[in-house]
Amino acid sequence: MAGTTAVSFVSFKRLAKSMTGNIDEVSHDFKMVSGLSGLLILGGILLVSSGVGLLLLTHAYGQLWFQVKMGVVATLPLNGFLFGARQEQKIKQILSAPDGQIHRQLRQPIANLRTFYAIQLFLFLTVVILAVTRLG
Repeated sequence: MAGTTAVSFVSFKRLAKSMTGNIDEVSHDFKMVSGLSGLLILGGILLVSSGVGLLLLTHAYGQLWFQVKMGVVATLPLNGFLFGARQEQKIKQILSAPDGQIHRQLRQPIANLRTFYAIQLFLFLTVVILAVTRLG
């Protein structure tokens, strides 16, 4: 999931730079990048289920570091579902509309997605730090 998020972050950054070009190229690039969303959903399911499995195997549910880590882990797919998916839907609607000012309309949702992926990468870093250090 972290790898797919990093690739999506870089891809949306590249997509933002290519927005001054042909709208067909932008649409094609977006379709390629949005195909990674399915992998993110699968990764989120695996991430949460592996965390629950670890919880059951180690009986760490009473430890503060594990509770904080699992809270951050649960935030990853939730953030993707509530924030990332909405921005992708907005971009799909804008690209399918026959409007002449598509480039200007795309700026904000693409900027929002770049912020979303930056937050996701920060959350992954937090999970790694929490895995290495134990609170309380």
